[in-house]
Amino acid sequence: MNATILVVEDDLRLAKLLQQELSHDGHRVEVVHNGTDALVRADERAFDLVVLDLNLPDMDGVEVAERLRSGGEFGASILMLTARGDVKSRVEGLYAGASDYMTKPFSVQELLARVHVRLRERARPAEVIRHGELVLEPGTGHCAVAGQPLALTSLEFRLLELFLTHKGRIFSKEDVEDRLYGADRLPGSNTIEVFVSNLRKKLAAAGMNGMIQTVRGMGYVVR
Repeated sequence: MNATILVVEDDLRLAKLLQQELSHDGHRVEVVHNGTDALVRADERAFDLVVLDLNLPDMDGVEVAERLRSGGEFGASILMLTARGDVKSRVEGLYAGASDYMTKPFSVQELLARVHVRLRERARPAEVIRHGELVLEPGTGHCAVAGQPLALTSLEFRLLELFLTHKGRIFSKEDVEDRLYGADRLPGSNTIEVFVSNLRKKLAAAGMNGMIQTVRGMGYVVR
């Protein structure tokens, strides 16, 4: 699909390369070189996807992602680029609302493939998943409880969607990691436990306490 993509990258050579490759792939591409300009452009028009560098001259990419997601209305996927390959940096980006991440240096072909996957997810036919008063719309990234919007990060949304589309199935931590990260699993981290905990808190605050259950020694389930 042809999409509108915002590239936020202060390395001018890399920014130009990404613009050329994404444009050649049929997308409309805008480029900015700092976080401030990224926030301004995202406020001015709607984007389908943001390619966001973690290390920007004026603010950290994590802060940019957090501010984009803070209102709960920014539905674009965020693909974060980072020269930091450590688990802590990756997790910070995911907590901030990144949909995916790539560690520099990376293959342009892999980046194009990941962009395609994220855009394909956004282009899914309209679908509504209901659980009591909770409504989840995978195609738009919208979640609401009793008609009130519930702001979730991209990973929290995908986690909730996984549980709701497989009600009654028990997912171990490893199962969830495989579904969310694939080959980019973060071995040895407690990322999934933290994501589940944060999701539970948000659901409880919205009146959906106890929705995600823990089955001791096995994993998590929504019944």
